[in-house]
Amino acid sequence: MLSYSHHNHHIQQSEFQQQTAADPPYLSQTKMSPPPFKALYLTPSATFVTREIAAPYTPTTPAQSLIAVHYSGINPGDLRHFHMGLHSFVAGYDFTGTVLSGPAAFPPGTPVLGMTWPAHARPLHAGAHQAYLLADPYLLWRRPDDLAPLSAVGIPVAAQTAADGLFNCLGFGLPAAGVEGKDAGRERVLIWGGGGAVGWAAVQLAKAAGFREVLVAAREGNHEVLMRGGATRCFDYTRPGVVEEIRGHVREAGGELGNVFDAVGVGLGIFEPVGAEKGRYEDSTPALAKRCLSDGVVERKEAGLCCVLPVLQDPDWGFALFSRKGEQQEADHPGWWQRQEKVVSWLIENHATAWRPLKTRVVREAGEAATAIRDVYEGKLSMEKVAIEHPML
Repeated sequence: MLSYSHHNHHIQQSEFQQQTAADPPYLSQTKMSPPPFKALYLTPSATFVTREIAAPYTPTTPAQSLIAVHYSGINPGDLRHFHMGLHSFVAGYDFTGTVLSGPAAFPPGTPVLGMTWPAHARPLHAGAHQAYLLADPYLLWRRPDDLAPLSAVGIPVAAQTAADGLFNCLGFGLPAAGVEGKDAGRERVLIWGGGGAVGWAAVQLAKAAGFREVLVAAREGNHEVLMRGGATRCFDYTRPGVVEEIRGHVREAGGELGNVFDAVGVGLGIFEPVGAEKGRYEDSTPALAKRCLSDGVVERKEAGLCCVLPVLQDPDWGFALFSRKGEQQEADHPGWWQRQEKVVSWLIENHATAWRPLKTRVVREAGEAATAIRDVYEGKLSMEKVAIEHPML
């Protein structure tokens, strides 16, 4: 079992700073004869243990790339997926690194960012929280030289999920990325939960899409940062009267609010910590956010509602996924994964003006990483990304 003692090996980056941390020095020393390395493994009892892997993995198909991981990013799904029945694998999805071997599209030495698929008992090589992994090309992007690894590690899962919510579920377009859809300039959107990684990505993508207004519900302490990142008006969701405050703003400004992207999905009673208080659905974030809509839009079937978790109590809500690739998804939603990929590729290419990374805290020790995963899952962090530097100690 892991020791949960904390080490002070961490870096705190200032907000919006393009991270300047260089590639970890071990990388150049281990390309020829890498040592055994640690992987953070999620057990059937929802605990994390370290597993020592003797050597890097061998690609199983010509399309796979062997990646030396620089940093892996922590997401709520690292533990939430346990409550969805997934475990017995090396944890982690987001990563940045360097290709050691791969197909022609990703030759050795290519700096990359990417993510991995969730699956119960998936192969060890698919987890991001380890020093080496095997990556499939459809979830891998070349990292521009001027996009530092710590700035890049927060992009894949958050941006893909936000893109699915705004441009697939809600159906808006992002002309700059070649994505057609409804004209965002004619409408408002409310993003509930702007302080998390997905909400933060959604704010920036909504700004890029040119919404008439980007309204954001978040803790008051985050409002100033969110306004600089693309929000046009922020509201404190901890205030009892926040719903009427949002509705009052829309009435005063004129027009309607017909679109909501819930980036947190709190209070739904699913995929939450064991023993967590479930509460009433009426007090959940989807229920509160839906009440902010202007009168009549739901009845006219003009409301756009999307959440990062399934809203089982209300069929009006869509469910945003971090990736639409896969046979069933492609059959049910043709063209959606291509739209996601266009948006994220555009974001990476235009990161200098379109992407502002969250403050990033770097951890190195395995026990500290496991504690950070639980903190992120339980919503204890706000406007902060945690990344694990590899190899872990």
